[in-house]
Amino acid sequence: MQLADLLADRELGLVLLNGEDQLDRRLSGVYITDLIDPRRYLAGGELVLSGLVWHSGPADSEEFVRALVDARVAGLAAGTARLGSAPPDLVEACRRHGLPVFEVPVAVSFNTLAERIQRRFAPRRELVSAVAAGADLDRVLRMAAEQIGGDCWVLSAAGWEVAGTGELPDDLRAHVLREFAAGPLPRGCRGHVLWPVESGTEPPAARWFVLAGHAEVGWDEQQEVAADLGTVVALVRTRIDEARRIAGRSVEAALHRLLAGTSSPTEVAARLETAGLPADEPLRAVALTSGEQAESTALLREIAAATGLPAVTAPLGDGATALFVDDRAHLAGLEDELRRIVAVVEPGIGERGLALGVSDITDAGALRGALDEAAYARRLAEGRRGRAEVAAAAELASHEVLLAAASDELRRSYRTKLLAEIIAYDRAHGSDLVRTLRAFLEHSGSWSRCAQQLHVHVNTLRYRIQRIEQLTGRDLADFPTRVDFYLALRLEQPER
Repeated sequence: MQLADLLADRELGLVLLNGEDQLDRRLSGVYITDLIDPRRYLAGGELVLSGLVWHSGPADSEEFVRALVDARVAGLAAGTARLGSAPPDLVEACRRHGLPVFEVPVAVSFNTLAERIQRRFAPRRELVSAVAAGADLDRVLRMAAEQIGGDCWVLSAAGWEVAGTGELPDDLRAHVLREFAAGPLPRGCRGHVLWPVESGTEPPAARWFVLAGHAEVGWDEQQEVAADLGTVVALVRTRIDEARRIAGRSVEAALHRLLAGTSSPTEVAARLETAGLPADEPLRAVALTSGEQAESTALLREIAAATGLPAVTAPLGDGATALFVDDRAHLAGLEDELRRIVAVVEPGIGERGLALGVSDITDAGALRGALDEAAYARRLAEGRRGRAEVAAAAELASHEVLLAAASDELRRSYRTKLLAEIIAYDRAHGSDLVRTLRAFLEHSGSWSRCAQQLHVHVNTLRYRIQRIEQLTGRDLADFPTRVDFYLALRLEQPER
């Protein structure tokens, strides 16, 4: 609430005596006093209401106003019951010290004015009380929507609607997600308010935000309710995340024992049942890495929730793993849905990137194999060039899985032995032998097609290939040699 809101309220009939250029000051509350120095009772930002009982002359006005300014109050409302009007020396002291001052008509009691201000702060108390009493997000959002006269939603950066009071049009959803990814909040968007939900240290791509829709109240009040809603939603999210972690810890322990060979799929199935997932349904495993393990786990939880499929997420290895359990028809579309969600969160992914691997559909009895498939597919995604990559088990039939399975040390050694001489030659002579070799292999050794792509004469191409053979001592007419170089070039890319 701002001082300008009070001045605009005709029922109050306040008269502004000083501070026309300071009406944008926000109020933190109201305090009624007749003490000449009430500093010890003030926290800053209040509107002070005073009947001026302390006033006997200009010196008193100076002392009183100095005390209010030192306490950093928002303004002063002077009653007129005792003196008939605000004393000129009080108005002058307020002018000198830059303190806005109103005159309160005799017909308006301080209680009326205080109640009018306090009602504007009631929404936060009501929302916090509701959350403390166990209210869910739907209830909290309905309360906020009633306060502003417009729909409210909570959205995840992963694109899913956590909760809402109305139907959110697809075009608006896409637009606000782009706005959220574009920079810091809060901000306005098509008459709506976007407000951040600050609930912890989760990565940007796993954060939530509030969307407060077109409202019957003014823009300032719409923002205030959005801010209050952001605060209480953070409390609700803390509760939700804790429930997620509890479910994940149970499954995590069982998965570790399964991979160590000290438990059976039956135990994992029982843990899935405990987490609310039917163990007799098909499942798919998904493995993800994106920065530290905690960051990966938080992000995968949000991605899993955005799919709308039953899932449980747990930290595993150097990243996180999620198990999706549903019927085969729904699981069959999981890979495409994950690619769509990853495209949404990509703007919020850090420099370390995101790699996600998806297993085939299986049952709980073959879970160990699904975990291995997801892990290998994730390593396949890690070897690609994009900042956010998804690989599925179907791609494991490619030679790329062999590259992904090799250790980093072996990959570097293999690449160096085959390409080091060519790379060094290019650097020393400003030539383009590596690019030439890649084009030659991609065109299956076709001289004409390769020369055409490189925009060089065939004889120039032959000279370059001969130079590569001389530098490496390998014959590119030999098919196994071509395979060796092709694999080395697949490794010749920037590492994450």
